[in-house]
Amino acid sequence: MQDNRISLDGTWEFLHVADDRLSGPAEVRQITVPSPWQAQFSDLRMRAGIGIYRRTIEIGEDWLGDSVWIRFGAVFHNTKVFVNGEMVGHNEGGFLPFSFDVTPYLKPGANEIKVRVDSPTDNPAEFPDSPFAEIPFGKQSWYGPLSGIWQSVYLERRIPDHMNRVRLVPSLATGRVASGVFFARPLTEATQIRIQVADPSGDVVLDEMHETQVGVTSMPFEFAIQDVRAWSPDHPHLYRIRLELIRNGAVMDAIGDTFGFRTIETRNGKFYLNGEPLYLRAALDQDYYPDTICTVPSVEFLEDQFRKAKELGLNCLRCHIKAADPRYYEVADRLGMLIWTELPNGGMATDRSRGRKEKLLKGIVDRDGNHPSIVIWTIINENWGVDLVNDADHRDWLKRTFAWLKAYDPTRLVVDNSPLAPSFHVESDIADYHFYAAYPDHRAQWDQFVDELSNRASWLYSPHGDAVITGREPLMCSEFGNWGLPYPKDLRDTRGEEPWWFETGHDWGEGVMYAHGVENRFSDWSMDRVFGDLRRFVIAAQWQQFRALKYEIEAMRRKPSLAGYVITELHDCHWESNGLLDMRRNTRVFHELFHIVNSDTIVVPKWERASYWSGEKASLELSVAHGAGPVLEDCKLEIAVCGESQILSLPRLEAPTVLDLGRVELQLPAMDEPSLRRITLALRGSDGRVIAHNHVDIAIHPQRAKPMHARELVWSPDDDIRERFQALGYTLARAFEESTVVVSRTHNKAIADHVRAGAKLLLLPETDMPLYPFFPHWQAVKVRARHGTLWSGDWASSFGWLRRSGHFARFPSGPLLDETMDRVLPEFVISGCNLLDFQARVFAGLAVGWIHKPVALGVERSYGRGRMVASTLRLLRDEPMADPTATILTDALVELAMESRIARLEEAVRAAEAAA
Repeated sequence: MQDNRISLDGTWEFLHVADDRLSGPAEVRQITVPSPWQAQFSDLRMRAGIGIYRRTIEIGEDWLGDSVWIRFGAVFHNTKVFVNGEMVGHNEGGFLPFSFDVTPYLKPGANEIKVRVDSPTDNPAEFPDSPFAEIPFGKQSWYGPLSGIWQSVYLERRIPDHMNRVRLVPSLATGRVASGVFFARPLTEATQIRIQVADPSGDVVLDEMHETQVGVTSMPFEFAIQDVRAWSPDHPHLYRIRLELIRNGAVMDAIGDTFGFRTIETRNGKFYLNGEPLYLRAALDQDYYPDTICTVPSVEFLEDQFRKAKELGLNCLRCHIKAADPRYYEVADRLGMLIWTELPNGGMATDRSRGRKEKLLKGIVDRDGNHPSIVIWTIINENWGVDLVNDADHRDWLKRTFAWLKAYDPTRLVVDNSPLAPSFHVESDIADYHFYAAYPDHRAQWDQFVDELSNRASWLYSPHGDAVITGREPLMCSEFGNWGLPYPKDLRDTRGEEPWWFETGHDWGEGVMYAHGVENRFSDWSMDRVFGDLRRFVIAAQWQQFRALKYEIEAMRRKPSLAGYVITELHDCHWESNGLLDMRRNTRVFHELFHIVNSDTIVVPKWERASYWSGEKASLELSVAHGAGPVLEDCKLEIAVCGESQILSLPRLEAPTVLDLGRVELQLPAMDEPSLRRITLALRGSDGRVIAHNHVDIAIHPQRAKPMHARELVWSPDDDIRERFQALGYTLARAFEESTVVVSRTHNKAIADHVRAGAKLLLLPETDMPLYPFFPHWQAVKVRARHGTLWSGDWASSFGWLRRSGHFARFPSGPLLDETMDRVLPEFVISGCNLLDFQARVFAGLAVGWIHKPVALGVERSYGRGRMVASTLRLLRDEPMADPTATILTDALVELAMESRIARLEEAVRAAEAAA
């Protein structure tokens, strides 16, 4: 009945006050509805409080014949509505629709509508009945508040006892649909309900009448559809129902909705959609928007986002702790995307907050339950708003809520608490867990996590003896990810201004989330001398993100017991830059390639190292993961590198399965120059068609010649270092005093004096230490461990780099430290180097997030008549010559230490000219 609506979206008058104790004049401004006030006013970016909206609307006398309702999609959080000075109703809750009958308050002509919205702070003195911690609020505590009228508002003319909701529960097995229609008020007179159903092609397949009784508030009914077509991501078949309320032969009211026939279930640790295997390839979706926080810009924006998600190979989005705009689910239904959606969390567990969560949870199911795209509900995320770890009462409440939700909506799976250590599950349909690890720095920790998860680790469930475990719950990592920065200019608005949220995030992680000024930091820290310009750095960061996700997904796909994953996340969210798209939904550089690891069937390589000497044999372990889809028969796997190839014949593969193909070895050619080469993997069907393909990039180095400075006299206080350098072809000094090069894990006064007199020091620290006296005491340059600090990069990713000029030009990848440098990645950093150091002396470094907390991984400095080169890159991990990267880097650092100052100045000039 769209012709019976008057939209109230548009410009309203707006007044913001911190609380009821308003004193003095306040500014009345113009605000756009719908959209949170934080998205529209710079002085209110992080402000909750009280907002008062006002507008007038002209209504013709002929429009007031029926009852008129004012309807709000969602307002955060407590709402009072006034029409022509009279309060017509109030509502508590920030995510669901509500409405009031305003018939007695309207008049022909001009009508004033005023809406007061209380968006609580966490101060109980200001909001004693609903402090922020006791209401469901979702990610507002993370990205900043959402306040005010953030979904559409309209007036609607309907009969008093109109239909306001229909519930549909389709059965794919039988074609029957158990249904119920609900009325705004008890029916006042004899009524017929006409039910029409159209199939996905638009043909009417059902048209029948039902009689109702006077006084009822709902009417159950049931119907059956023949030859049903199942809904799935590949075939999103939707049926449309229309209900007409008829009296005396006239249609008095009508509503409509869409629905689909689908089943979701788990069996023996696997997902099944419509009875067929489903490998869940999901991404977290914060459901935030570049200019409007949580207000959907348009249906077209959603459609574009969902299409890009499907291009990336995703079949599911985990809409994160948010009751989304209903249009989100409507687009998912139409375009074919599974949705895992969640209850917004609160800040603490009290009787009041529990009641609000339970009410909201029921309201979400009632509002959104007809969407076939929604297949999973989550009650709690990461223990937020509860204390499952320490409080048995909280665990018991969660189990009761889980049981209630399973009974109220048996058509979907339910997750009790989607956990991050130290929290856990108490009873859940899915045994999921969250884990973040930097790559390539911490790939060993990632591998350990995946191994433990796949073996159904004890940390998945409550250790208090109160968990309900079947042992058949699907296992999956439901949050993991790595950062890849967007290009700042791509985020600017139509006026060319940077996003307002560039000025937020400074309160997270010691400021590494703060985006504003990233261009200045890039140039101030002389990273242009390494990468050329900021766009090249962004491109490198995005490719690092791809390599990280590729490795992490491959590690999970090797495990037959894992049933899926959720990548963090679909798009960047404000300053959180780990998206597969940026905040404006621009694609990353790897967009068209990502499907190679994000598909039902993928070729899975496992490598131990990615750096080889020419003439060696490269070694890979290979698997084929076939998570879903038709049986694969008579397939062959082609493996090729540098013109050499192998072909493996595969047995019949029926999903879901992981086929272990064992180890393959590939002969590498002799090469005179270092080079990056790609091992290609192509799975072909019996018709020659490529079903899946993948690759592994490796560095191949020419056989090592005698060190340039082999005759220099090398000494070390450490026996193992002396033995290493002798094995590498260097000449050992008979005594410390005779040495021209000292290689040491630490330093002392004797070493410093020796350097000051003209010796060279190659310092390879493996513990915390100051670098005084080589740097002045006031600069406080120190070697510091990365573990337990933001430099570890497990959440906001760290970007480590090595300058690829001069002695370091022999490394073919980079400048970012990638998997070809896997064996030398540092566990320590050198803090305290200043801007001048980064201009010339720092040859390897690391920054975190939006180029914050820059530190050195390698720095050189003259000291007296000698020179010190310090690097935390790990050169001593493997046997001499075992790792080409460590070996060549050792030679390069010795050469750098022996280099004359004149040669260094000439190299600096050449580098500056090349950058220009």
